[in-house]
Amino acid sequence: MKKMKKIIAGVFINFLIANFAIAENRIEGIDITKEFDVPFSDNELGIGVSENEKIMSNDTGKLIDNFLGGNSIHNGGFSSLPMIQGLSDDRIKIKIDGMDLIASCANHMNAPLSYSDPVNIKNISVLAGLSAVDQGGDNIGGVIKIDTVKPIFSVDENQIFSGQFGTKYKSNNKTISANISLNTADQDTALSYFGSYVKAENYYAGGTFKDAGLAASDRGWLDSDEVGSTAYKNQNHQVSFSKVIDNEIYQVIAAYHDSPYENFDNQRMDSVGNKNYQLNLSQKGEYEWGKLTSRIYVDDTNHKHNFGPDKQYTYNNSSGQSYGMPMEADGITAGLAVDTEIFLNDQDTLKVGSEIQYYQLDDTWASNSGEGMMTGNAFLNINNGKRNRFDIYGQLDSLWTENWITSLGARLGIVQTDSDDVHGYNQTDSMSSNQLADSDTFNASKRKKTDENIDISLLTRYNMEEDSSIELGYSMKTRSPNLYQRYTWSTWTMAANMNNLYGDGNGYVGNIDLEPETAHKIGLVLNHQDDNKNWRIKINPYYTYISDYIDANVIANRGDGYRNLKFDNQTATIYGLDVGADMHLFQTLNFGNFNLLSKFNYQKGRNTDADTDLYNMMPPNLTLAINQNVGSWNNSLSMLLVDKKDNVNSTRQERETAGFTKFDFVTSYQWESVSIIGEVENILDKSYADPLGGEYLGQGATMSTGITRANGTQVYAMGRSFNVALSYSF
Repeated sequence: MKKMKKIIAGVFINFLIANFAIAENRIEGIDITKEFDVPFSDNELGIGVSENEKIMSNDTGKLIDNFLGGNSIHNGGFSSLPMIQGLSDDRIKIKIDGMDLIASCANHMNAPLSYSDPVNIKNISVLAGLSAVDQGGDNIGGVIKIDTVKPIFSVDENQIFSGQFGTKYKSNNKTISANISLNTADQDTALSYFGSYVKAENYYAGGTFKDAGLAASDRGWLDSDEVGSTAYKNQNHQVSFSKVIDNEIYQVIAAYHDSPYENFDNQRMDSVGNKNYQLNLSQKGEYEWGKLTSRIYVDDTNHKHNFGPDKQYTYNNSSGQSYGMPMEADGITAGLAVDTEIFLNDQDTLKVGSEIQYYQLDDTWASNSGEGMMTGNAFLNINNGKRNRFDIYGQLDSLWTENWITSLGARLGIVQTDSDDVHGYNQTDSMSSNQLADSDTFNASKRKKTDENIDISLLTRYNMEEDSSIELGYSMKTRSPNLYQRYTWSTWTMAANMNNLYGDGNGYVGNIDLEPETAHKIGLVLNHQDDNKNWRIKINPYYTYISDYIDANVIANRGDGYRNLKFDNQTATIYGLDVGADMHLFQTLNFGNFNLLSKFNYQKGRNTDADTDLYNMMPPNLTLAINQNVGSWNNSLSMLLVDKKDNVNSTRQERETAGFTKFDFVTSYQWESVSIIGEVENILDKSYADPLGGEYLGQGATMSTGITRANGTQVYAMGRSFNVALSYSF
């Protein structure tokens, strides 16, 4: 495989050289009347992320639902995981203000998108797996880029000062939140601050989905429609300083995130503390020869989890009594990236860059205060884990005619991973824990791995008319395993349960010998807008073949009905169709403009080695929204239709879900500097299982057979909620 990658890289480099030679004989003097983006960089024609939605949401991950090909996977109250065309979580590159962030938790409770408050987002773009190589490596599912700082400088000698204060309330789970932003600037210096706070209780489904009763033997009462372990609380603070010097802008961003608790209804434990610190320094310059961007950043995370208020805290067993299960993960990411754009001539731009990333993780489970199996030493789940990456890339973007553009790129990534010796709570195999045997096997293994990963993107777009285009592309993208997939070592059910990235109730064991995933993807985009700009449509079929896809094999069937699985490389295919459209319906004198927006998503994933469907694939779904605006008043009525999910993963015993239809309504009014937004979420109080919600583990004795698969259910979504937000700008 490595030899084949070197051959492919050699052929592609020669192809780039040939393109340079061709460019010398290109017809000169093309009249460029508009700026053309690189093919597949346009993510429009979803429902769109409006300012209202950013204000009303506490979960940036949920915003991905609005983009063509995008869905969000339920994961806590403010940390949903993104999915793009069937690939999710860290198969997707997430860049926040240019920082390439990594989750430091065995359950990905601190997903990178959880550190960006939606109301603070200035721009969000979602690029499918056919993204060009300059957008980032070490991913096979696409790229999400978020900008939270966009400085505005004074146009004269007068100092400018602006800001906004906002607050909102959600009735279903009694969410209370507030945010403030302050900005000041002169002609070359800008300073800004953003802060937010949110607190929410458990939410309620649209109807009964379980029995009412005590959450656990030592816990409080939960109603039959109350979704346990869904309460959360967090705060965010960010300060940015921007300085313009000649044709360059320098920027410093410092951020702090603190969540004292975020409970998880599809995991056996909860986050009981998550602190994150970020420092981000960047420089951007524009010159006669092109552009240069450089960045250095540090991201430091301390994460703790244990049993929250809806999960049993005290356990009795034959070896004594156990009180809680304190766990702590410390992750630090440091990165350096340099990107350049070199204008070769009027038609060709060469993009070259490099990136260095250092990541270190310690995941330690402290000995508790009891006398049971979880006493003695600290359990070293991952000890001094390292995942360091070095990337270089080259990309040639060429405008052959006014209507035809190509983008050809290659990226080489070296990923090195390693982990130190480990041990369990006790150096014993008693009670079938296998702590000694498993740790001895792990410690005797060769753990240092070096992956040589190659990415290729071949993209083109032809503009048939001013408002119509066709895009065609192929990409080969490669991603190395994360540390939890490669270095978690214990087959003990208790430990395996903790290492769950999927919310499916099963236990997982790592595999040191995992190979990187390689995705070959082809896609087509047809984009058309009528001459009068009254309607437009985008159609995007795609097909992805993934070699060495990281899935799992069963190593044990358990008495509680769940399974222990071990990560393994297999083969997968994903194909699908995304369609987005919008249309101007009509306009009246008294009621203003009426527009229709729609988004359709279909995806089908298959593990061809295991002969089963891929886990957590979104069933076919359609979103329709009618928007009306007149003056300062805006209204939107949307309908989400989701088909039943019967293509499920048999290895994980994934549950089927029924189809459903849900309605939402949002109204807003702007009066000078004051804005008020009202929302009715799930108008008909529809009770339905979330197709991407995972296994309901929100209450009870989650570490024993008190929860069995036979008496379990899928996580149910939130029922009706009346929401209101108020903001004041100055």
